[in-house]
Amino acid sequence: MTTAKYLRLSSEDTDLRNGMKQESNSIGNQRNLLDAFISRTPELAEGTVIEFCDDGWSGKNFDRPAVQELLAQVKQGMIQCIVVKDLSRFGRDYFTVGNYISRIFPFLGIRFIAINDGFDSNNSKDIDSLETSFKTILYDLYSRDLSRKVRKARRFRAERGEFLAPFAPFGFDKDPAQKNHLVIDLPAAEIVRRIFQMAGNGQTTMQIARILNNESVPTPMLYKRAAGCSRTIWPCVHEDNFWTCNTVSKILRDERYIGKNIYGKRTRDVIGSTHTVKVWRKDWIVVADTHTGIITKEEFDRAQDSMRVFAEREGQPLSAARGKLRCGVCGHSLVKSVGKSNFFYCRTPLVSDLFDCAEVHILESDIEETLLEGLRVQTAFAVEMSHIWKERQQKAKKNVAATVKTLSALKEAHSKQTQKIKSLYESFFTGEIGKAEYLAMKATAIKERDAIAAQIAEMEASLENWGTDGTLQNRFVDSFKQYAEVQALTDEIIGDALDTVYIHPGGRLEIIWNYQDDFQRLLLDLSTNEKQVERSLENG
Repeated sequence: MTTAKYLRLSSEDTDLRNGMKQESNSIGNQRNLLDAFISRTPELAEGTVIEFCDDGWSGKNFDRPAVQELLAQVKQGMIQCIVVKDLSRFGRDYFTVGNYISRIFPFLGIRFIAINDGFDSNNSKDIDSLETSFKTILYDLYSRDLSRKVRKARRFRAERGEFLAPFAPFGFDKDPAQKNHLVIDLPAAEIVRRIFQMAGNGQTTMQIARILNNESVPTPMLYKRAAGCSRTIWPCVHEDNFWTCNTVSKILRDERYIGKNIYGKRTRDVIGSTHTVKVWRKDWIVVADTHTGIITKEEFDRAQDSMRVFAEREGQPLSAARGKLRCGVCGHSLVKSVGKSNFFYCRTPLVSDLFDCAEVHILESDIEETLLEGLRVQTAFAVEMSHIWKERQQKAKKNVAATVKTLSALKEAHSKQTQKIKSLYESFFTGEIGKAEYLAMKATAIKERDAIAAQIAEMEASLENWGTDGTLQNRFVDSFKQYAEVQALTDEIIGDALDTVYIHPGGRLEIIWNYQDDFQRLLLDLSTNEKQVERSLENG
């Protein structure tokens, strides 16, 4: 038996590390508790024990790296038991946690133990007991209440003028002497001042970007990175990025350069989710005179006068797709023309000579027509593939428990073949076997290993598509089937179904739809089922 210890420390509990409160939930405390429990439980202590830890992650969602790896190994049959301190460490989402402990884990034959809650799925009465249900509900409600309190506390601090973002904006540094306060970064501030001066003199964002690129002035990302900023993920297309109209425009619109703090431009639409949505400007928290500005109010106003009036819009044609329409040459977002002819084009050639994107443009009507036709094709695939899957599952008579067991054996066989390939090289290196014999044996071992890997991929795809109630569980099918009767695109459809559209020279569209991994997994599952049905027919 392989037992998995799962530990989690919420981001709200980071003050545990500073000794500000008792470490009731700290990682060290959880580890000691789990180790002690496993050591005094013979059937667990005699097996293999592995650990998964999410340090600083909320329990309101399951988008946590360690828990995702844990669940992946569970589905592959590599883990037979999971031990946690209490149910809240596994998760605080009542519906998701309840589904795992009452349906998914029993279905896969996984034992689940929550020590402090006295829960053990080996005791069938624990699984659907009122006590367990009430505890998961209380953990969920507690987490929601805590999230609301944290949001309220952050808004209160923002209203006092505290800077709460993790990284200072370009032109500023975080004050080492005063927490949540900004100080001017002099070299970067000179670049900001120059941008405002050029805008105040009537130069457009396009002209400003081109000047800065021609002079090789470092962009905010390149400047921050050279200065040692710890940020790892940047919203940019290329590592060696360049100034764009959008980058210049964002600086010119930013009131933080006149000493204001701004909070709440985006918010999480669901508690516990990492997805954020735009907040209307009128609902932002804006506090004046919180730090020394880089420019004056007069300089800021002159720059605004030289730019088009900013207007928040929604519901425009293809409005949800605008950030997803990208140049097939440079990868940057396309912009919409202003005038009678509505088309999208790439602005990169106007600010930089690094890419040849001059011919990248396409009519808006052509994009809409092509996307709608592509959506219908994806929908037809989803409907047809779901029908085929259901028919073949009835013939295949899938035994999930047997599949999981077989998968586990295949994983072990794959590992042995990999080790065999390594040992063959060692034998060749020490002179135990000759070169010709080594190459022949290696080729055979690799062929066997790859064949096993193909079987593993097929079985994993099969398990991923098989829901706990025996029905098809595939996001590609679930998403696209609902658009079978759609006659026109909406923001909601584009947001759900579309990933990116690359426009190439000559107007060629490369459409990347969402859920393509699920689509490929379903294709693999169907091909596996077809082989199984053929074998069963041959065996009569």
